[in-house]
Amino acid sequence: MQRFQGKAVVITGSGRGIGQAMAKMFAREGAMVTVNDIDAAPAEETVQAIRTEGGTAIACVADVTKPDEAQRIMDVTVEKFGKLDILVNNAGLTRDNMIHKMTDRQWDIVIDINLRGAFNCTRAAAKYMLIPNHNGRVIYVSSVSGLMGNIGQINYSAAKAGLIGMTKTVAKEWARYGITANAVAYGLVDTRLAGEKETAEEVMGEKVGIPKKIRDQFLAGMGGALLTPEQAAAPVLFLASEDAAGITGNILNVSRGLYI
Repeated sequence: MQRFQGKAVVITGSGRGIGQAMAKMFAREGAMVTVNDIDAAPAEETVQAIRTEGGTAIACVADVTKPDEAQRIMDVTVEKFGKLDILVNNAGLTRDNMIHKMTDRQWDIVIDINLRGAFNCTRAAAKYMLIPNHNGRVIYVSSVSGLMGNIGQINYSAAKAGLIGMTKTVAKEWARYGITANAVAYGLVDTRLAGEKETAEEVMGEKVGIPKKIRDQFLAGMGGALLTPEQAAAPVLFLASEDAAGITGNILNVSRGLYI
């Protein structure tokens, strides 16, 4: 039986990486998926991949840092699918630097995308989710950096810690509608944000990734292997399922032992 048959799901930042894996996995289990990304090409590629497998998906190119665009994601979803059942706030970005070297731009863009973007989308989703007996799901993608802090990531750690507070607040405010809110805190996942910085690609005008020396230390703490996007995505599907109906306000550590 497909766990999400007939459910309408929004996944932000789902043109690539973990979000793309989530989108495909939700669709395989019957969900109608809105694939959101700031770039049109990866969003459309993800949608086409889902449709090729017989799934249902649409693309919505939008910048979650802008409230009107966040609202458009939810509006388009409801216009197409008739409802909004599950919101996964996955969009994220890193801009690593030591505190004394970090620029205002590096601070602002990470806070805006990771934290403000999740708030914008949560507030926008309220229009369609805050109804009696909605029984929906809101899931936030956090990080072990938000649990333990991390050298060179004061912006990212602060944003991901903020998502934990957001999760707990949404869990309390929206419980009367039957809605649960939970977060996953990842270790290193095999995406472009976790590649070696020395050979990494540029994203929005700046190289992403982790210096090889530091990356190797993280890998040692994870038994020598990164999480695959699919391994990272699977716990999100669990939290969105009926099996997790009694779980809310929790942070699920998905880090292969990096943080215990």
